[in-house]
Amino acid sequence: MKCMIYPRIILSACLLSLSVLLSAQNFKTIEKTYVYRAQRNESPEQAERNAVNCARLEGLREAFGTIVSGASATSLISKNNITASKFVYLGSEGEVNGEWVADLEPPKVETTLEDGVLCVTATVRFKGKEIESAKVNFEAKILRNVPEVEYESSEFTAGNKIFVHFSSPVDGYLAIYLLDSETAYCLLPYRGNGLGYHKIVHGREYILFSREKYDKEENLDEIDGYTLTTEGNHQDLNQLYFIFSPNRFYKAKERRREKKAFDKDYPRELSWTDFQKWILKQRRDDKEMSVQTKYVVISPLKGVSE
Repeated sequence: MKCMIYPRIILSACLLSLSVLLSAQNFKTIEKTYVYRAQRNESPEQAERNAVNCARLEGLREAFGTIVSGASATSLISKNNITASKFVYLGSEGEVNGEWVADLEPPKVETTLEDGVLCVTATVRFKGKEIESAKVNFEAKILRNVPEVEYESSEFTAGNKIFVHFSSPVDGYLAIYLLDSETAYCLLPYRGNGLGYHKIVHGREYILFSREKYDKEENLDEIDGYTLTTEGNHQDLNQLYFIFSPNRFYKAKERRREKKAFDKDYPRELSWTDFQKWILKQRRDDKEMSVQTKYVVISPLKGVSE
C-alpha cells in the first residue's frame, strides 16, 4: 500500500515482517497456534485477520487466565452497500486477564480447504503482560473518503482518502503509526509538529487528517492528509496503531527518507524493529497507556495490472 499525503506523502504498507528479540520485566513470551474456520461470505483476508486475533487471545488466556467467562460470535454487517462478515469476541480484552504488548515476529498464517470450508492456521509469537490497571476506553474509527463518522470502513480502493474519528473520556496524548513490512510511519503527530506529541481534550470529537473539519486548537498549516494506493493489482492488508495515554509521551525517534528527484515527500519513519522496541518501553514505563490496532484492506483500481 502507498499512502499519499497532500501536500503529497507516499507510504508503502503491507503485512508485518522482520523479527525482533525483546525482553522486559513482567512481560511474558507467548507462542500460540490457532485453527480458525471461516464463516460463509467471509473473505480470506478477514479470515486471516480473525485467526491471528483468536490466536493472540487464546495465548493470553492460557498465560494469564480470565476474569469472567466469554464467548465468540460472527455476524454479517452491511454498510454503504458492502456486506462483510464481522468477527466479535464477546468481552475480548476485558474477558482475558492479559494484554498483547508487542510482536516478536510477524504472525504466520496457512490456509487450507476442509469440506469446502476455508481453514486458517495462525501462529503468533509475542510479548504479553497481565492486566494491572484499567485502561482508557477511547474510540478510534477509520473513515473512508469523507470526514464523517457514518463513512467508517476498513475496506478501501486505491485513490480513497483516509480520515480518523477520535474521542476520549479523559485528557491525554495520542500517536498514530502505520506499519508496513519493514517500516513504521508516524502519521500523528503531524510532520510540522515540533513538540513531539499530540494533545487530546476529553469529550471532543476529533476528525484527524482533515483540513475541512479540524479542531479549533489544531494548526491548520500542520495538518497532513492521506490518500491510499496500491502497486499493481495486489490487495494490501495494512495495520494502524492508535496509542493513547493520559500521561504525556513523545513519539519515537524517527528519520526522514532520502528523496529522489521523482519522489514525493514522505512522513518520518523508523524500522519495524525499532518501533516495537519503542512501544514496548512506553508500555513498560506507562501502566495507563492503551493501544488499539486496526486493519485496513486496500484493493487496486479495476483494470490495473502489474
